Amino acid sequence: MFKKNIQAVIWAFIAIVLVMIWLLPRGDDKEQIAGEINNHWNVTNINHIEVIDDNKSVAFSQTVDGNEMEVYLEKSLFFWEKKRDYSFNPEGITEPIHLSFFSSPFSNEEEFNAVLLRVFDKEIDSVQIVKGDDTIHNFKLLTKDSGKKFALFRTKSDELFDAEYIAYNSEGEVVYMKPAQ
Repeated sequence: MFKKNIQAVIWAFIAIVLVMIWLLPRGDDKEQIAGEINNHWNVTNINHIEVIDDNKSVAFSQTVDGNEMEVYLEKSLFFWEKKRDYSFNPEGITEPIHLSFFSSPFSNEEEFNAVLLRVFDKEIDSVQIVKGDDTIHNFKLLTKDSGKKFALFRTKSDELFDAEYIAYNSEGEVVYMKPAQ
């Protein structure tokens, strides 16, 4: 009887290990995210995947109609789950930076405002949010695989909606200033 119980425990353990191996995600995060995007959207290519805080991600893809799509994903226990997606068409944008404001798509950040900053001028090296004499945020610009720069910022502050955005080149000179609205 004791021997049968041990055999049952061993077989149960083996079954659990096999199920865990089958369920656990395979490959690295960017491969998993690319797979998720390719399975759910009709894209021509994925321009860039940025993993944030090990469990949040924004991915930029080119859609079949020529627009850029950004998909926000969050990692659950076993896979990357889509939280929100947007389509972006740069047609008609004449400024060297473009700001998109929205509520943070990530769990436990529902009260956060988010800013996605797109940079269209290769000379721009950094961007700062300023309100009066106070610096609200210095953007760390990230570079997509296409060479275009962007930044994503999340905050509970509403000050960013009526702040100045100042873009600098690598020498620290002001290249562009978007005045407060």
